[in-house]
Formats: sequence, C-alpha cells, structure tokens
Amino acid sequence: MQFQLGRETIDGERSLAILKISLVAFVEGFSTLAVEVIAIRLAIPVVGSSMTLTGVMLGVVLFALSAGYWRGGELSSRWDERRIRSAIARNLFIAGAIYAALSFPAEAVLLEKALDAGLSLALGIGVTAIALFVLPVYLASQTVPLLAELTNTEGKAGKASGKILFFSTLGSVAGGIVTPIYLFPYLGVRVSTYVVCALLAAASGLIALGRIGLRAGISAAALVAAVILARWLSPQEPARFSFDSPHQSIRVVDRKSTDGRVERVMFLNGGLASGIYTDNGETSFTYVRAVDQALAATRAESVLAIGAAGFTFPRDASALPFVKRVDAVDVDASELRIAERYFLIRPLPSGVRFYPLSARDALRQFRKEKRRYGFTLLDAYSGKGIPDELLTAEFLSEVQAVSERTAANFIFDREADSDFAHNLLASFRKVYGVAWIKDVNPGDSDLTNYLVTNWDVGGSAAWKGTGEIYTDDRNSADRDHVKMMWGGESN
Repeated sequence: MQFQLGRETIDGERSLAILKISLVAFVEGFSTLAVEVIAIRLAIPVVGSSMTLTGVMLGVVLFALSAGYWRGGELSSRWDERRIRSAIARNLFIAGAIYAALSFPAEAVLLEKALDAGLSLALGIGVTAIALFVLPVYLASQTVPLLAELTNTEGKAGKASGKILFFSTLGSVAGGIVTPIYLFPYLGVRVSTYVVCALLAAASGLIALGRIGLRAGISAAALVAAVILARWLSPQEPARFSFDSPHQSIRVVDRKSTDGRVERVMFLNGGLASGIYTDNGETSFTYVRAVDQALAATRAESVLAIGAAGFTFPRDASALPFVKRVDAVDVDASELRIAERYFLIRPLPSGVRFYPLSARDALRQFRKEKRRYGFTLLDAYSGKGIPDELLTAEFLSEVQAVSERTAANFIFDREADSDFAHNLLASFRKVYGVAWIKDVNPGDSDLTNYLVTNWDVGGSAAWKGTGEIYTDDRNSADRDHVKMMWGGESN
C-alpha cells in the first residue's frame, strides 16, 4: 500500500516526512514554554519573584500564541506545501534570531527603564513582554496550524490538528520541566538561552531541508553563530565566580571596601548578599554583625537562618560557645557548594545543617517535628526583591510557631515611610504584638537595611505607625516593593 504526502509517494519517505514534522512541532512547543520560563527568570533580579510577574508573562505569551494560531490557520488555507514549508522555516529562524539578539539580552534593561519611567509593576512587565516576546512567539506559533495543513492528507482537519497539537504540547511539557530542572542548574540561564535559539534554528533547517539553497542555509547558520558568539564574548565584569542557578544569578567578587581592606562579596541577582574580609574571613556586612550581636545577647542555644546567601551568619552563630544547633534554610541548593568553594573558601562548620527547601516547606517540616528555636533570622532577600509569600502574616505566624525570638533583615526607604515599610511592619506587629526597628546602616542613603525584631535589641525603637496587613489572600507586597525601589513613593 502506498500513501501520498505532497510529493512523497512511498512509505519510507512518508514516515520520514512525518517524523520531521513531529520533531518540528515538538521543538516549537518546547521553545515556547522554555522562553516563558526564561523570561520569568530573567525578570526576577529586577522585580523579584511574584504572582504578578508570572501572571503577566503567561498572559502575554498566551495572547501571542492565540494570534499566531489564528494567523497560521488563515495562511495555511491559501498556501501550497512549498510555501508552507518556507514560511515555517522562515518564522522559526526569525523567532530564534530575535530571542538571541534582542529579547533575552534586553529584557532586564528594558524592564528597569519601564519601572524608572514610573510604570506600575504589572504595566512595566506587560510593556516589556509585549515589546520583546510577542513577535517571536507569534511567528513560532504559526507552526502548529501550518504543520497541520501539511499532514491533512485525508481531508480530516481535526485529526491532523490533534496530532500536531499532541507533539507541540508534549514539547511544551518537556520545555516546562527540562528548562528549570536540568538546563538552568547544569548549563546556567545564559547558555540555556543559546540552547533554545539553537533548537529553533535546527527546526528551521529541518523543515526546509532540501528546499532551500546551500548559500541561504550557510548564511542563516552563520547569522545564528554570529549572534550567539557576540553574546558569549560580550564584556562581563570580572568575578571570582559567576553562575545562573534556577533561582538566581550568583556572583562572587573581590573588591576594596571603604576602609581599604579587600572584601569578598557575594551578589545574588545583582544585589549585595554577603561579605567577608579576605585577610581574616570576618563578616564585613554591618547588618550581619548587628544580628551576631543580637544573638550573643540572647545566648540562644538553637538558631535558625531562613535565607542562607553566603552562610556568614550561620557560620558566625555556630562559633558561639553556647550555640548547640544551627539550621540554615534556602531554596537554592547550589548556594552551599558555591559558598564553600568560591566565597568562604572552606567547608562550613560541622554544627551547621543546611536544608535546601523553600522556607514554608521547611517550616512545615520543623513544626511537624516539634522543633523550637531560641533565635531565628529571616533574611530571604535576593537582589532587589524578596519573595512576597515570605512577607505575609501567615508566613510570619509560621516562623513564630517555631521561634522564641525573631529578627528580620528588611530593606526599606531611608525614613521607613513607604507603603512597603508600613505594611510589612504592620504585618510583623500583628503577629508578634510589637515591631522593634533598628537602622543598622545610618550612613546609607535612599534604601537601607533595617533590623526588625520582636524584642528590643538595643538601639532599636518600637514602631508606632499604621499600615495594611499582608496576607496570603490579599498581598500587594510585590507592587509596594516595586514602588519603593523604583518610584520613590511614600505614604
């Protein structure tokens, strides 16, 4: 028996053609979800992780997908096989080139400028996503209906569309899982963007195989290689270590501090996270030293650190003679290896136990085990943001359930008079009954570290202001934080 698909008239050729079409559909689906994950990950250093970021990015990508499906269906009804294949090859290639040359490298910069211009969090993310991702997603998504037309040899459009959507959706499943779980940890975010662009270029070549001239193919390959090489060789600030984990961009840099000593600093998502002096390894960050002093005054025997960064506080705490247990929690499992090899340059003390879990998962586990800590530090900042799910009254209540004394490092505006500062302090006070605040960097301008505690640590003051309570059900912390960071608004 013989089947006919375009100009192929034998079984072997038809099977090969179907395999090629299935692979192209799979790659299209993979790239769409991978791009979505990458776009969210690239925005986190600027605005932090939040449902607003995820929701807006999802909405923009889905809008572009729907427009591409519609347009591809319209064109497929008017074109012959040769023109359909050429359009698919062109669209996938252009989409990959836009991602490589513009979308990925420009996202963080454009988002910062949008927020600097006074746009709200949702609008800033939306404008950035529309400007950088709508066109390439729109072009790539036309692949699905166009491929369906190629396989519709039986006059059954529903059956043909179902098969193509199956492989495209299967690719989306793979893209959504493989990208954050395998590509980010092993290759880093930057190299992951190259992988996605290379896959699109390969799919473009596969669908056009034998139907474009050799010169055109070489030119296209050279263009992709030039774009990737230019990004790979783009100047980077010198660093002892640099890596993009699934959760954050981590850099370790040696630099001279204001007192002339050499300081080793760990940056998370572009923000200062931990620091030590290279001559003796002592903690250099003022707020961590203030927390060390507060712990020493309490003489707590068990200590919990939520947010590990460079592990300076857990290390310092374990060195105190009265401390018997130090547990450190951080969602990013790579931080321990990086801290020991490139930041502290030595293993953590044996008294420090690391739990690579999300804060709320860890707290649920600790409550189940009926653990109780004499002192807890909440220090979950990553760059310019803090997960908004760690700012609610419910989360603070979970911390209170396992901790006698709680200290939190929060970054507020200079006068602690923004909506973010008032609402977060009000949420803290609602749970603990009081919120003591201490400015641990009096010389800072604009934004600075405040130590917020449920007891007077010395030099602190009881906060007497008012604000709205952040809850899991109604949480505007992400928007309030962006207003404070980028808009300079206050109550």
